Amino acid sequence: MTEERPTAIDLFCGAGGLSQGLHDAGFKILWGIDHEENTKLTYDENHEREMTVGDIRDEEPPDLKLSKGELDLVAGGPPCPTFSLVGRSKINSLEGHDNRSDERHLLYEEFLRFVDYYQPKAFLMENVEGMLSAEHEDGKPVVETIKEQMRGERQVADMDLNLNYSAQVQVLNAANYGVPQRRNRLFFMGNRVGSENPNMEQWETHRPPKNEQEKKIKYEKDPSRGSEEEQHTLDGFVDDSEKEEFPTFRKNKSPKKPWNTIADAILDLPPVSSEGRRPPTKAEEYELGPVSEYQHWVRDLNEGQEWEKQDLLNHECRGHNMRDLTLYKLLGEGTSYIIGDIPEEHQPFRTDIFPDKFKKQNPKEPSSTIVAHLYKDGHMFIHPNEARSITVREAARIQSFKDTFKFPVSRTQAFKQVGNAVPCLLAQALGTAIRTEILDRQSRGMNHRGQIDNQVSEQEI
Repeated sequence: MTEERPTAIDLFCGAGGLSQGLHDAGFKILWGIDHEENTKLTYDENHEREMTVGDIRDEEPPDLKLSKGELDLVAGGPPCPTFSLVGRSKINSLEGHDNRSDERHLLYEEFLRFVDYYQPKAFLMENVEGMLSAEHEDGKPVVETIKEQMRGERQVADMDLNLNYSAQVQVLNAANYGVPQRRNRLFFMGNRVGSENPNMEQWETHRPPKNEQEKKIKYEKDPSRGSEEEQHTLDGFVDDSEKEEFPTFRKNKSPKKPWNTIADAILDLPPVSSEGRRPPTKAEEYELGPVSEYQHWVRDLNEGQEWEKQDLLNHECRGHNMRDLTLYKLLGEGTSYIIGDIPEEHQPFRTDIFPDKFKKQNPKEPSSTIVAHLYKDGHMFIHPNEARSITVREAARIQSFKDTFKFPVSRTQAFKQVGNAVPCLLAQALGTAIRTEILDRQSRGMNHRGQIDNQVSEQEI
């Protein structure tokens, strides 16, 4: 008999990084919604369910064929322009605008409306770290207000909501969960079943390197081996003396591995201009098999499938003019130029308007944070050993999307969707922790109470 999968919905789902990670953690995604029309092509291509396109403020929660309280998880990441430091500065620079009164600031309340409607056992809400320093118009910290609203201690605008969730907030670095990227994000987690919310530090699988040796690429020693164990190990009884499948998430895992790096993530991918074409454009075939542990996982090869016959998707970068290519070539490994530091005669932009950076990624370190700005230019994500910005596929790998995840949209839209996503591996870690520490624990408790009730009933009979 197949174990029934816990259920979830994904609000503000985008391309579906959060949906993918929750799916890999064992969840069944029943519904998703996003206001971006272009995300539907990507979401529907890669997920079991089609998503809805619409403004969540105008949408009524759909009928999921579940009783109130039966849904396991409401998840999502409300848009965050007014919570990010960059977003706030841009909004405040507009005459007559104040980020504290921007309507997007309160989209999280729509998330809470859906939580109230379904009364799920748990919820997971993602946002940028900058939310920690955001304030409402009255000067009250946004994070404290949200926690009070989740606990039912404070009214949510003019909504009559019945919320009574234990809630906590944690800042997580994706690199600590196997993602080859430094990415700090804020997560609100809550439940109404009386369980303690997971402390995600106890679910970390990776750590900063201790020395230069640990920064080197982590080669896969036995690429032919397989495992029947599910990726979302839930039982917590794995023997560390045996090599575990990547990724394996379990509480208090030891020993932890050094961070995955840019080299671990993308250096098996072929040059995008192997024949010397200018500017670099795209490549559609793999030239080498996977080398690192991460590359074996991200290739997502079926048993017996040969890598030579696997399609290489979305390995395409934007075109570059010769000035940009030359500036890229000047950069050393892992170094960056603030535009103002470049000699005046080589300035690509006005320094009083664009305090931007040119940065070549360091192959011995995780990537810097992938952002949606990639759809405008790639100056902050220059390939570690090629004079070009990274491709959509490379950005997707850095966000822990597998190579089989397709982006059937324009290159510009694909960069935007990748940059806005929750890294799949981080979402899988969160989903596994919620499933293990909240949902499974509740299920075990209910079964135990049921056995006691049956024993009492038999005694009464």
